[in-house]
Amino acid sequence: MKRPIFNSNKSPRVTFCGYSIPHPSEARVNIRVQTTGDPAREVLKDACQNLMLMCRNVRCTFDKAVEDFKASNAVKAMKIDSQDSSGDDSEESE
Repeated sequence: MKRPIFNSNKSPRVTFCGYSIPHPSEARVNIRVQTTGDPAREVLKDACQNLMLMCRNVRCTFDKAVEDFKASNAVKAMKIDSQDSSGDDSEESE
């Protein structure tokens, strides 16, 4: 079954790009790239580099969101803890 390689298909230098796996038990992938004239190897290499940059950006964005989430929850947890402990003190003093 042939599947398109999305990142390469977005390039204006590519007319067709897809891959197939001959057999699931084999560690092989067939890649086909048709270009408008540029060498297919160069176009595929550029697509892979763009994909790596996209993955790095997604990872950085995710890591930042996790840090922000943890920081905001830490502040909320501190406020809740301080309210709970002040409430416990008033109950013990009664």
